[in-house]
Order: sequence, then C-alpha cells, then structure tokens
Amino acid sequence: MLLTGKDFAQHRFWIVLITIGTIASCAWYFLASYLAQRLLSGSSGPGLAFGVVGGAIIFFEFLLWPRKALFRAWRIGSAQRWLRAHIWLGLFTVPLIVLHSGFRLGGLLPTALMILFTAVIVSGVTGLALQQFVPRIMLDAVSAETIYAQIQHVAEWHNRDAERLVRATCGKIEEDESADAPEDEAERTYLAVEATEKIGAWQGKVLLTSRLPIRFVNGSEPLRRAYLNEIRPFLLGGKRSHSVLRFAGPAAQFFDELRLKLPAPAHAVLDQIVELCGKRRQLDVQSRLHAVLHGWLFVHLPLSVLLVVLMVAHLVTALQYI
Repeated sequence: MLLTGKDFAQHRFWIVLITIGTIASCAWYFLASYLAQRLLSGSSGPGLAFGVVGGAIIFFEFLLWPRKALFRAWRIGSAQRWLRAHIWLGLFTVPLIVLHSGFRLGGLLPTALMILFTAVIVSGVTGLALQQFVPRIMLDAVSAETIYAQIQHVAEWHNRDAERLVRATCGKIEEDESADAPEDEAERTYLAVEATEKIGAWQGKVLLTSRLPIRFVNGSEPLRRAYLNEIRPFLLGGKRSHSVLRFAGPAAQFFDELRLKLPAPAHAVLDQIVELCGKRRQLDVQSRLHAVLHGWLFVHLPLSVLLVVLMVAHLVTALQYI
C-alpha cells in the first residue's frame, strides 16, 4: 500500500478523519481531567469510551487476516479499502489506548498489554515503511524480475539454455555421454532473450525466442568443466550453491580467466552464459528483497493474535471491577 504520488489522494479522507478524531479525543480527555483536577483513568467515562472504541478497532484490525486468507471471495469491500482502513484506524488506536491508560501502565496485565500493543504498532509501521521503498529498489535493481513463486522454474529454464549452449559448443557435457560433435551442420539452439517493446502507450519486458546457430568448437573443454563445476550448480541453486558466481566481482574474474582458456569462436557462447548468470544473481536479489518485504508479517501477525487474546483477558478482568 503506497502513500505517495497519486495513491496519496485515496488516503486524504482517512487522514482528515483520524486527525479530527484524535484532536476531539484529546480535547475531551484533558477537559474532563481538568474538571476532575486529575488525570482520568480507564474506569472513567472518557477512559472507558476510549477503551471500548480502541478495542473494537483492534478487533476490526485483526479481521483483515481472515478477510484475506479465508474469505477472499466475499465481496465485503475491496482489499484496498480494507488496507486503508487497517492502516489509519490502526494508527488511531495509539492516542485512544494512551488516553484510555491515563498515561499509566497499571498492573502486570495492562503493562504486558501495552508493551504488546506497542510491538504490534511498531511492526505494522515498519511493514508499511518497507512497502514504500522496497518495491522501487526491486524495480531498479532487478531488471530480470519475475513472479516470486516462479523463480526456481525460471532458474531451471536459464540452466537449460546454458546446457544447450555448452552441449552445442563442446559436443557433450557429462563424461559418460556418447554424443558426437557436429562436423558440418551447425546445431540450432533456441534461447529466450529478454527485450523491451512498446505497444501504444504501454511499455514492458517481453521474452523473444532467438535462434542461434552454434558450431562445435575444438578446445572448448574448459567451458564444459566450468559448466559442471560452477555454472550449473549456481544457475540451479543460486545463493545456496556457495559458488563464486554469487557475486558480480568474483564472477567477472572467473569468466575473464575462463575466456583466456577458450578459443575465440567460443567467446560468443561464453557471453550468453555470463548474461544468464547475471540474471540468476538478479533472481537472488529479488528473493532477498521479497523476504524483507514480507518477513515482517511473521512478527506482526502472531503478535496481533496474542494482542487480541490479552485484550479479551483484560476486558474480562476489568468487568469484575465495574
């Protein structure tokens, strides 16, 4: 959920509403406290009202999870509207809960509840902040970005392309293969090549099929060994492969040394493999950024569940003294 640019206009209603609500709540609390000659607690009229409204909002905030996970098909408002309400009502609970507490922590349960409430708010704000800049970083740093769930599939696709290139150039890959090197006819290898096309006002990345005639190259054995020992493990495993190709600097040095060992006709094939390894590194960057972008939910959601449980316990305890 973005809060900048054209998306900001969709948040103006909530910003105005929450600002007015916060000012009105503070004015009511401090006026009532002034008349009572003391800071009112949660058992006072204003404190009780703030607690009820704040608790209801917290329960509503928690409903976003079942709305997204269990009742996605239900037409109970759009997901974007739920998210906007979730963000701004969640922030509105901060002044409500602070006013409800009377600026005091109280006993063990209220203290634990306030600490947990603070952790939920901080984790939520952290997640919101990450959503503002991580996608932009991903867009700038990962030109080969794909659907996150398809990263391994795309990596296997890249490896198949590299394998076809090596097989066409070296004649065989594994030691026990009996494939003979092509003599007169060039082997035709099909590769997916990324390109940018513009159709009308829309511009985006597309995959084009490139038909490359590649001949067997004598003396290309170093390329075959490099593919088996470093390139294939990296293309399939990425950062998990512990390969030197995980980093751009060592990878450039590795390929420069390999280029010196290969005859000139194999250099064009090596350039294609270098490009495929670069795309694999970008997929690893995308995977890391995706973990950063969504990892906060593994903190925010469990804390929210615990907050609702403690809130119910606090309500039951408080009713005993009314």
